[in-house]
Amino acid sequence: MRDTPYAREIVSATDSIGQSIERIFVKEHEQEEIRFSWWKNGTLVIRPLDLPESELLPLMCDAIRKGVFTPSFLKGLHEALYDIRKDEPDA
Repeated sequence: MRDTPYAREIVSATDSIGQSIERIFVKEHEQEEIRFSWWKNGTLVIRPLDLPESELLPLMCDAIRKGVFTPSFLKGLHEALYDIRKDEPDA
């Protein structure tokens, strides 16, 4: 796990090319946050992580399995997805 003057990594899900979803503790704000990042050769790439949905979904699933997201966040996400789905005419 990485520990820098900025933040300490708590848990992460990373794919084979370094795209990552991480739960980090940001020291200055003294709070846990979620970071979407891209790492190349162990160095954070200073660009946004942008990827197609077909790559985002497996990374999100891995992050869920590894505990990057809290149970309360996942519950809220489930409720949001369910609320959107039930409003669709085909649901």
